[in-house]
Amino acid sequence: MLLDRGHKSSTYRVRELPDLHLLKALGFRKGTEFTIQSKQPLKGPIVVRVGKRSIAIDYDIARKIEVEEVV
Repeated sequence: MLLDRGHKSSTYRVRELPDLHLLKALGFRKGTEFTIQSKQPLKGPIVVRVGKRSIAIDYDIARKIEVEEVV
């Protein structure tokens, strides 16, 4: 599933993502587990929590990040 289709308060693991230095610098890499904190309306950013850090990810980038739900 793609990140933009995820549900708030659910935990996911990154399977595939675009090769963007900024995502790596923020600790968002393949295999990273995170929780969706909020999804802004009108194709706004998706805010995820990675460890103790919150990261806002642009909607267009979120559409390119493949994730799997952690049960």
